[in-house]
Amino acid sequence: MTNELTVLGAMKSVLVSDVNKYLAEGWTQLTANNVVMEWPEVEGMTDDVTVFINGNYAEYEELATTNDQSTFTVSVFLMVKRDTRSNLTQKMYTYFNGIYQSLRESMSLNGVVDFTMITDADFFPAIEANKNVQGVEITVAVHYTKDF
Repeated sequence: MTNELTVLGAMKSVLVSDVNKYLAEGWTQLTANNVVMEWPEVEGMTDDVTVFINGNYAEYEELATTNDQSTFTVSVFLMVKRDTRSNLTQKMYTYFNGIYQSLRESMSLNGVVDFTMITDADFFPAIEANKNVQGVEITVAVHYTKDF
Protein backbone atom coordinates (compact mmCIF):
# COMPACT_ATOMS: atom_id res chain seq x y z
CA MET A 1 0.00 0.00 0.00
CA THR A 2 1.41 3.38 -1.01
CA ASN A 3 0.84 6.17 1.49
CA GLU A 4 2.69 9.21 2.81
CA LEU A 5 5.07 7.20 5.03
CA THR A 6 5.91 4.92 2.11
CA VAL A 7 6.76 7.99 0.02
CA LEU A 8 8.99 9.50 2.73
CA GLY A 9 10.78 6.17 3.20
CA ALA A 10 11.33 5.80 -0.56
CA MET A 11 12.74 9.32 -0.78
CA LYS A 12 15.12 8.61 2.11
CA SER A 13 16.24 5.40 0.40
CA VAL A 14 16.99 7.19 -2.89
CA LEU A 15 18.91 9.98 -1.17
CA VAL A 16 21.01 7.55 0.90
CA SER A 17 21.81 5.33 -2.08
CA ASP A 18 22.30 7.90 -4.86
CA VAL A 19 23.59 11.27 -3.63
CA ASN A 20 27.04 10.01 -2.60
CA LYS A 21 28.17 9.42 -6.18
CA TYR A 22 28.07 13.21 -6.72
CA LEU A 23 30.34 14.04 -3.76
CA ALA A 24 34.08 14.63 -3.77
CA GLU A 25 36.29 12.06 -2.10
CA GLY A 26 36.55 12.62 1.63
CA TRP A 27 33.18 14.34 1.99
CA THR A 28 30.68 13.03 4.53
CA GLN A 29 28.55 10.36 2.90
CA LEU A 30 24.78 10.36 3.31
CA THR A 31 23.65 7.38 5.38
CA ALA A 32 20.50 6.26 7.17
CA ASN A 33 21.92 8.04 10.25
CA ASN A 34 22.18 11.53 8.74
CA VAL A 35 19.13 11.40 6.46
CA VAL A 36 16.30 11.58 8.98
CA MET A 37 12.55 12.10 9.17
CA GLU A 38 12.59 13.95 12.47
CA TRP A 39 13.92 17.49 12.87
CA PRO A 40 17.47 17.34 14.25
CA GLU A 41 18.77 19.54 17.04
CA VAL A 42 21.07 21.74 14.95
CA GLU A 43 23.65 22.30 17.70
CA GLY A 44 23.59 18.59 18.54
CA MET A 45 24.14 17.39 14.95
CA THR A 46 27.05 14.95 15.12
CA ASP A 47 27.67 14.87 11.36
CA ASP A 48 28.77 17.85 9.31
CA VAL A 49 25.81 17.24 6.98
CA THR A 50 22.23 16.32 7.83
CA VAL A 51 19.19 15.92 5.58
CA PHE A 52 15.74 16.17 7.15
CA ILE A 53 12.71 14.97 5.16
CA ASN A 54 9.31 16.34 6.15
CA GLY A 55 5.87 15.98 4.61
CA ASN A 56 4.19 19.38 4.21
CA TYR A 57 0.75 18.80 2.75
CA ALA A 58 -1.16 16.60 0.33
CA GLU A 59 -3.76 17.25 -2.35
CA TYR A 60 -6.13 14.53 -3.50
CA GLU A 61 -7.78 14.36 -6.89
CA GLU A 62 -10.06 11.87 -8.59
CA LEU A 63 -11.30 10.21 -5.41
CA ALA A 64 -12.26 6.60 -5.99
CA THR A 65 -13.23 3.59 -3.91
CA THR A 66 -9.83 1.85 -4.10
CA ASN A 67 -7.32 4.69 -4.57
CA ASP A 68 -6.86 8.44 -4.98
CA GLN A 69 -4.51 10.46 -7.15
CA SER A 70 -2.33 12.41 -4.75
CA THR A 71 0.25 15.17 -4.86
CA PHE A 72 2.29 15.03 -1.67
CA THR A 73 4.50 18.05 -1.09
CA VAL A 74 7.69 17.22 0.77
CA SER A 75 10.37 19.52 2.15
CA VAL A 76 13.94 18.25 2.10
CA PHE A 77 16.10 20.33 4.44
CA LEU A 78 19.84 20.07 3.91
CA MET A 79 22.16 21.48 6.60
CA VAL A 80 25.97 21.62 6.49
CA LYS A 81 28.29 22.75 9.27
CA ARG A 82 31.82 22.45 10.72
CA ASP A 83 33.86 24.14 8.00
CA THR A 84 34.94 27.57 6.78
CA ARG A 85 32.19 29.81 5.36
CA SER A 86 33.44 29.42 1.78
CA ASN A 87 33.70 25.63 2.13
CA LEU A 88 30.21 25.49 3.68
CA THR A 89 28.80 27.34 0.68
CA GLN A 90 30.57 24.97 -1.73
CA LYS A 91 29.35 21.92 0.21
CA MET A 92 25.78 23.20 0.42
CA TYR A 93 25.55 23.64 -3.35
CA THR A 94 27.33 20.34 -4.06
CA TYR A 95 24.98 18.35 -1.78
CA PHE A 96 22.01 20.26 -3.23
CA ASN A 97 23.05 19.35 -6.77
CA GLY A 98 23.54 15.73 -5.68
CA ILE A 99 20.00 15.67 -4.31
CA TYR A 100 18.71 17.36 -7.47
CA GLN A 101 20.46 14.84 -9.76
CA SER A 102 19.36 11.87 -7.64
CA LEU A 103 15.70 12.89 -7.73
CA ARG A 104 15.98 13.67 -11.44
CA GLU A 105 17.44 10.23 -12.19
CA SER A 106 14.97 8.38 -9.96
CA MET A 107 11.84 10.43 -10.54
CA SER A 108 9.71 7.45 -9.51
CA LEU A 109 11.67 6.92 -6.26
CA ASN A 110 12.62 3.45 -7.53
CA GLY A 111 9.08 2.68 -8.74
CA VAL A 112 7.19 3.71 -5.59
CA VAL A 113 5.54 6.83 -7.08
CA ASP A 114 4.53 8.07 -10.53
CA PHE A 115 7.02 10.95 -10.54
CA THR A 116 8.67 13.66 -8.47
CA MET A 117 9.44 17.26 -9.35
CA ILE A 118 11.52 19.82 -7.48
CA THR A 119 9.38 22.95 -7.45
CA ASP A 120 11.72 25.34 -5.65
CA ALA A 121 14.72 25.68 -3.38
CA ASP A 122 15.39 28.32 -0.73
CA PHE A 123 19.04 28.83 0.26
CA PHE A 124 19.97 30.00 3.76
CA PRO A 125 23.40 31.44 4.61
CA ALA A 126 22.69 30.79 8.31
CA ILE A 127 20.43 28.37 10.22
CA GLU A 128 18.94 29.40 13.58
CA ALA A 129 21.02 32.61 13.41
CA ASN A 130 24.21 30.53 13.31
CA LYS A 131 26.35 31.53 10.33
CA ASN A 132 28.47 28.39 10.86
CA VAL A 133 25.53 26.31 9.63
CA GLN A 134 24.19 26.79 6.11
CA GLY A 135 21.28 25.10 4.45
CA VAL A 136 18.72 24.78 1.74
CA GLU A 137 15.04 23.86 1.82
CA ILE A 138 14.08 21.92 -1.30
CA THR A 139 10.37 21.57 -2.05
CA VAL A 140 9.46 18.40 -3.93
CA ALA A 141 6.03 17.61 -5.40
CA VAL A 142 5.48 13.84 -5.37
CA HIS A 143 2.69 12.48 -7.60
CA TYR A 144 1.42 9.00 -6.80
CA THR A 145 -1.63 6.81 -6.43
CA LYS A 146 -2.69 6.54 -2.80
CA ASP A 147 -3.95 3.00 -2.38
CA PHE A 148 -6.33 1.69 0.27
